[in-house]
Amino acid sequence: MFLVHTEQPPILVICPRNGLPGSGRDLTINLNETDFKDVEEEIFKPDELVNARNVTREANESIGGKFLDHNRTTFMLNDVLSNRIRVRDYWYLPGGHWIPADCTPRWKVAIIIPFRDRSVHLPILLRHLVPFMKAQLLEFGIFVIEQDNDLQFNRAMLMNVGYLEGLNFTQWDCLIFHDVDHIPLSLDNYYGCENMPRHFISGDEKWNFKLPYGDFFGAVTGFTPTQIANFNGFPNVYWGWGREDDEILRRSRRIGLTETRPKGPMGYYRNIRHHHKSAPENGNRSCLYNHYSQRLHTDGLNNINYDRPLMSLLPLYVKIYVDIRHMPWNDEKWLSCREAA
Repeated sequence: MFLVHTEQPPILVICPRNGLPGSGRDLTINLNETDFKDVEEEIFKPDELVNARNVTREANESIGGKFLDHNRTTFMLNDVLSNRIRVRDYWYLPGGHWIPADCTPRWKVAIIIPFRDRSVHLPILLRHLVPFMKAQLLEFGIFVIEQDNDLQFNRAMLMNVGYLEGLNFTQWDCLIFHDVDHIPLSLDNYYGCENMPRHFISGDEKWNFKLPYGDFFGAVTGFTPTQIANFNGFPNVYWGWGREDDEILRRSRRIGLTETRPKGPMGYYRNIRHHHKSAPENGNRSCLYNHYSQRLHTDGLNNINYDRPLMSLLPLYVKIYVDIRHMPWNDEKWLSCREAA
């Protein structure tokens, strides 16, 4: 028998923005291979883990194999997130949704991880990311958006899916799109929703803690839901590796947004290099990037279409399986790069 809390916590003071536990210190990073069982045992105490697994199992049973609803309703918020358990200084909700228990969070943050064939990397990331977010006293949920087919990987289209389906759970203040192989090194790299849009990386280990070029906008980026809607989300046409993040930056700037970025070691990341195989390059990526303005208003949130994804709640995250496909080419407006379709 385990204790489930269904009442709403009392109104509390706002969680502090500064003076976070460990703030100003580099984090201890462990990139050794691990599995989800071991990571769960690191994050939860034994009795907490039993309770977390039980409420997660019951939540999965309550949705009974339902697919996510393309009408963008919030049926899951009532069916899945109504039960919570106390895990020390946090409330835990099924599917890895965490809410500070002793203060009111400043921000509600969705972490969106586009994913395929990185089963070694994901538990390593979660081992670091869950305590990192908790140390910053943020409310957060983690969504792994898995491309469930053998087509070339389409990171930006999965980001659109993550945006649309993540908002079925609650109204997040911002969404952070996080590559599975990047680990932040400093707690001062605040994942709250201020200063959006934000590129969280100032330097990466694989580039000697620099960036490959000044306008690099990949790996870990954040936006508010309104910002994403205003630039029509992310392009759906980049199948394979390369340049989709550059176009996302151009879309953002096109509507007058100015991105921010941490300076110096605050924004440094380690890179999980083992078992790393990049997606094949998109041979038409430069053409698509150079002619992005032809597609800006017709390629993104307003033309995406996909079969209803399947959802699975796990103790540390929500897994969303989606079979994304090529969108029909808009011959009337997309006058260049037809061969990329």
